[in-house]
Amino acid sequence: MSTPAVAVLIRGSAADAAVTVRAVRANTDYAPRAVYLVLDGPPAEALNQAAAVRGEPVLAFLDAGLAPARSDWLTRMVARLTPMAVGGVVGTLAPAVGTLAGLVVRHDTFDLLGGFDADRHPDAGFIEDFLARLIGLGSECVAADGVEFLAGSSQLFRGMGTARGVLANSFQ
Repeated sequence: MSTPAVAVLIRGSAADAAVTVRAVRANTDYAPRAVYLVLDGPPAEALNQAAAVRGEPVLAFLDAGLAPARSDWLTRMVARLTPMAVGGVVGTLAPAVGTLAGLVVRHDTFDLLGGFDADRHPDAGFIEDFLARLIGLGSECVAADGVEFLAGSSQLFRGMGTARGVLANSFQ
């Protein structure tokens, strides 16, 4: 089986995005991958628009300012998508154990759900809403073992602590 191509979509300020791009390029052993910056517009809509024009079968969403703690982060996250029942894979923010960071999802699954709900959650809460809708379709959302991100600020995933209760039974 071939390794699926991944579009890594990074959202945030230009300065923070530059840090994340450098970190992803220097500390990611997964290929094939392509890194794209999403700098304009409300986060949910901007990420939806960026995803819509990408052809890769897997999408990875990272907040600008996040850096993978180990080089196999994307390999581990994509590998967790292999059972078709798994719809979304998250990493955690170090050192805050259990705080969710980074999302990897199949592109067709993202499209099936209509992407992030930019009408109801344009700036925050769209990740947890997406994961809740994914669970509502019967998919599992899992944490990838050993995948951690280091961060300064995490605007994309702010509020994810509230989603932990919703998602706790789906994590394996």
